[in-house]
Amino acid sequence: MKNPFRRDGSPNDGSPVDEQTDAPEQPNQGRTLEPAPEVLAELDALNGACRAAPDDIDAQIRLWRAVAALDRWVFINRGPEDDPRPYAIAAEPGNLLCIYSSGTRAQEAAYANGLVPSDATVSLLAVPMPGAIDWVLSFGELGVAGVTIDYPRLGAWSPLPNLARLRPASGQG
Repeated sequence: MKNPFRRDGSPNDGSPVDEQTDAPEQPNQGRTLEPAPEVLAELDALNGACRAAPDDIDAQIRLWRAVAALDRWVFINRGPEDDPRPYAIAAEPGNLLCIYSSGTRAQEAAYANGLVPSDATVSLLAVPMPGAIDWVLSFGELGVAGVTIDYPRLGAWSPLPNLARLRPASGQG
């Protein structure tokens, strides 16, 4: 599968996938993939509320609505550019795709999890919303059970069927 998106999150119109908006002397791509600091702070606070009350379904819904409200989801690419594969982990509920709220958090995770050496470029995929939800849902056919956000920093997870409920209604988004 050819990567449908360039690293900056724009649609791939057939131009080289490597074209980026960052300066070439800055190998990592996270700088173009950053939501406002208050958005990240809200995600952190909502995740804290979920950890404080793990049985509070309303808190979990608020967290995942905030995740779905991001402009784009960022993924660590584990495949070649012409066959992207988002990073996933094996967990008790099954394989979970790792969604990141920012390029910086994705890069930090790639280094922390030993996916790349600390001096290497992290290959990221930025998928704009709401298409990111549909793309993630397509992995259900491959045995993916759910997603986790900002793993290992946050690590909250959601089953794939719940993500379908976060997709904007037709005519929105």
